[in-house]
Amino acid sequence: MESQLPVLVVGGSLVGLTAAVLLADQGVRCVVVERHPGTSIHPRFRGITVRSMEIYRGVGLEQRIREVGDVDEQLGVIAKANTLADEELEMVAMPQEGAATGVSPTELLAADQDQLDPVLLDRARELGADVRFNTQLVDFEADEQGVTAVLHDRATGTEHAVRASYLLAADGARSSIRERLGIVRRGPGVFDHRMSMVFRADLSRAVRGRVFFSCAIEKLGGAHLVRRRAGVWQLGVVYHPEQGEGPEDFPPQRCLDLLRTATGLPDLDAELVSVLPWELAALIAERYQCGRVFLVGDAAHVWPPYGGLNGNTGIQDVHNLAWKLAAVLNGTAWRDLLDTYEVERKPVAELTMEWALRRMMQERAPTAAIQSPHDYSTIALGYRYHSAVIIGDKAAAPTENPRHPSGEPGTRAAHLTITDGAERLSTLDLFGHGPVLLTGAGGDGWARAAQHLGVAVHRIGDERLAEAYGIGEDGASLIRPDGFVAWRSQTGVEQPERHLRRALAILLAKEDA
Repeated sequence: MESQLPVLVVGGSLVGLTAAVLLADQGVRCVVVERHPGTSIHPRFRGITVRSMEIYRGVGLEQRIREVGDVDEQLGVIAKANTLADEELEMVAMPQEGAATGVSPTELLAADQDQLDPVLLDRARELGADVRFNTQLVDFEADEQGVTAVLHDRATGTEHAVRASYLLAADGARSSIRERLGIVRRGPGVFDHRMSMVFRADLSRAVRGRVFFSCAIEKLGGAHLVRRRAGVWQLGVVYHPEQGEGPEDFPPQRCLDLLRTATGLPDLDAELVSVLPWELAALIAERYQCGRVFLVGDAAHVWPPYGGLNGNTGIQDVHNLAWKLAAVLNGTAWRDLLDTYEVERKPVAELTMEWALRRMMQERAPTAAIQSPHDYSTIALGYRYHSAVIIGDKAAAPTENPRHPSGEPGTRAAHLTITDGAERLSTLDLFGHGPVLLTGAGGDGWARAAQHLGVAVHRIGDERLAEAYGIGEDGASLIRPDGFVAWRSQTGVEQPERHLRRALAILLAKEDA
């Protein structure tokens, strides 16, 4: 048996690789196992939200992602036609908003998963993560001290056991770990079954310069033709298991015939790249945690891809969890901190699923009655956490408009442009490793308290701190490593060290609020 690992991650796709990067960045040794021989060849994921880009920026990946992706103004533009070659395309949805100007130091980018996963893999390995492909989890047992997992090397046929303090199930919508734990999923359920086919083809004769991300093809009854990137297209069609249809009924020739029908180009020459069956479903796990096992990404939640938020929610799941695991493993925090993962992340999933379902219904039958009360930026950036380690109003609304940040505990810390010598930074660049205290020009007492307690402190000496964080020049705001406000004092207080010490103890689950 391998020596004790801090964290074993099962699943080496988008969320599992992101977990590896974030854990390694926090100094946590982890092993990632993935049953496939390499990273994804199917471009399932595309739009990286502003919040996810902020997370990747924090681990040195923003520029690398820009090199493989782009700012895609077509994201969210949905058309409808009998075939793509029709003279007129009906536009049924307009571009989704990335974020209002000034809300973030970064922006929404488009990068297909087969482009993004190799970037994540390289960064994970640079930071020291051990990523093993062709390796499958075949059994595990969890106890009070950790998890024993049996891994099968698909290349050699050998098996061996590993022992880990914690297990992250990033093994997808059909998670065998979730099923083994007996965790059920709740929600509207499975709407239909789909076959996703990726092609390389020149569709310029049908597109004729028209701008869209996806086109609903009425001739194929619910099919969607998606523009992935130059010369790469994805066709998704519905199939019917209840009528005896299955993935085996989509050989290459049938896939090509379907593409020719969808495009209206019967003589189209195309190369089939990959085929992937999937379910259009809306389901959330009843529990995200079972002892030392955590569900992340699709293992915890799935919903229709309208707005492109499911993969991004998975990225944010592991961002929420990584710093907590690091704090518990290094002895800074008590294990109760890990109980806040589900408490904080499950309500975000429920809110996001509701928004995606409304977006789906709005596209299919546009009416004001089913429009979501929340806009895209609020769902993507404005969600709020409520938990035992957030010292704030427990009855506060679950979201806020990120264009008008309140600075209240539980909300995402606001972006402000600041200078460090000749370098221009974002306040978000200050967060990531350990709690950070922000205070104003009059925060001498807070600064001394933070230094005495070993907390990083930054002073921002202008009125923007009051506008974005809701504190005066002698107030203070305590920011978690994941960039959320844990606590604040809007003004100066007597004995600031005592107040800050208590806030830190609550944040690290060492004391009740």
